Amino acid sequence: MTATVTGAPARGRPARPRGPAVRRWSAPVAVVAVGALAAAPFGLAPFALGILTLALVYGLFTYGLDLAWGRVGLVSVGQAAFFGAGAYAVVIGTDAGMSLPVAGLLGVLAGAALAALVAAIALSVPEATSVPLLILLTLGVSQLLQRTATSLPDVTGGANGGLAPVLGLVEGYYVVLAACVVAVALTAGLLVEGRRGLFQLTSLSNPLRAEHLGVDLRRTRWVAFVAAGAVSALAGVLFAPVSGIVTPASLGLALSASVLVWLAVGGKGSIAGPFLGAGLLTIGTQTLGGTLQNWYVLGTAALFVVVVQVAPQGLAGALRRLVGRGRDVPALPGRIRPLAPHPAPAVAGGRVLEVRDVEVDFGGTPVLQGASLTVDPGEVVCLIGPNGAGKSTLLGAVAGSVEVARGRVLVQGVDVTAEPTHRRVRRGMARMFQVPRVFDDLTVADNRRAAAVMAGVEPDAGGDDAGEQRVAGELSMADRRHLELDMVLTGSPELLLLDEPAAGLSHDETGALAARIRAVAADRRCGIVVVEHDMELVRQLADRVVVLSRGVVIADGSMDEIVAHDTVRTAYLGAS
Repeated sequence: MTATVTGAPARGRPARPRGPAVRRWSAPVAVVAVGALAAAPFGLAPFALGILTLALVYGLFTYGLDLAWGRVGLVSVGQAAFFGAGAYAVVIGTDAGMSLPVAGLLGVLAGAALAALVAAIALSVPEATSVPLLILLTLGVSQLLQRTATSLPDVTGGANGGLAPVLGLVEGYYVVLAACVVAVALTAGLLVEGRRGLFQLTSLSNPLRAEHLGVDLRRTRWVAFVAAGAVSALAGVLFAPVSGIVTPASLGLALSASVLVWLAVGGKGSIAGPFLGAGLLTIGTQTLGGTLQNWYVLGTAALFVVVVQVAPQGLAGALRRLVGRGRDVPALPGRIRPLAPHPAPAVAGGRVLEVRDVEVDFGGTPVLQGASLTVDPGEVVCLIGPNGAGKSTLLGAVAGSVEVARGRVLVQGVDVTAEPTHRRVRRGMARMFQVPRVFDDLTVADNRRAAAVMAGVEPDAGGDDAGEQRVAGELSMADRRHLELDMVLTGSPELLLLDEPAAGLSHDETGALAARIRAVAADRRCGIVVVEHDMELVRQLADRVVVLSRGVVIADGSMDEIVAHDTVRTAYLGAS
């Protein structure tokens, strides 16, 4: 059963997703751009060609940062560490007798390995602290490498820098251009398109919803950051023979800050944006920075502020809106194959959920104390209790977002206590939140398609009507709730977790949602756990009611039995 999204009428025209429309003209534009760049040596003076070569190098460097910041939201304030690692690998390797290609390959591998280590450490902590830790790590690594390069003159050339083999002007230009084309084509095909692109897009839009649709957030972000490090190192490898000298400044904070500005100005989440931002500002620096240094720096700062405030998607986003004559709404990547369907239950016809004596501690304070819960197929179990009783914590323990200290959680007969959320989803678990979690910046149709792909269902080719092309973030609370339910039901889950599903809904909307939840349990034989405070809704929904108080299950039975229970009346209803 799929509900139609029927909120307030759309404001103005429906959103225009940039995916199919932009793809129609992006390939020809890319071909024309590469062709024009290939012809540049025939029309530019040597000085201008040298500036353009440097602009392409910095554009590739900025594109590397975009693979992390623009695609999965990982901000690196020390991205020059990877750039400098690649550049110094060329200096050290060629000085040791290696050929330039071999030294360059080692530089790319060094950048990728360094990024893999940094990302593994940063992503090993909870999400709330992973991004701040990544910022500190990249900054620290950048400063450490810069200090190391300065203090080892026999290896790196010290503060004066080390010399690298110099390519001819035209030869160097074509090597840089070819490397940029190959790097962009490979990363776009492997990371931006297909499943990996879908994982990145959804994890950036709404990480919590993406994870609860089956996306491995840690792996998705780790892969993106390693790719970012490798591409940035490749840019450093190209920089060395283009400039002929590599100094500790190539590892420093100033270059890291510059690449952040280049990407913000050019626009995140695109291929053209990084090259546009880095190209324009590099050309400006090289042509105006000498004679109008102070004014140029002031102008660059002003441009950064204006772009962030007026065009947060950068110059590339502004161009997309201009060409598309509408809002810049992202669309799903192309060439997406659905994931494998959810596996069959381990024990056919058995319980869909068993929680056995689960204990959860927060900072040494017990929140759940030996809580147990069972849910059968087609059964609706409501969790009630006073504020602070541990209801949402128990739901989180089942979903995998809360670590269990002791006890076991079994989904369809499989012990999932130690499994992360995305693996539990693959076993047939689904979850809705108190505030609806959908991909706000995608259209309704693309929200449904994303859920279908992750559930192993072939996406529906329809969705061309105005309602389906609305941006999900503009829907009413009730429509967002129904859309979220549509998404989690796409894969026909065996277990559905609901956290105060009626929050923010009117009386009529609550009744309609309750009827739909009951229909899901009856028609799909889906076991449902509902955390709810509204006793009227609990009476409409519940086959069985479980009462928590201070982390302990104090009652389990029908609604009438719970109301008559003396302990419940004392702990929850306040009766004496």
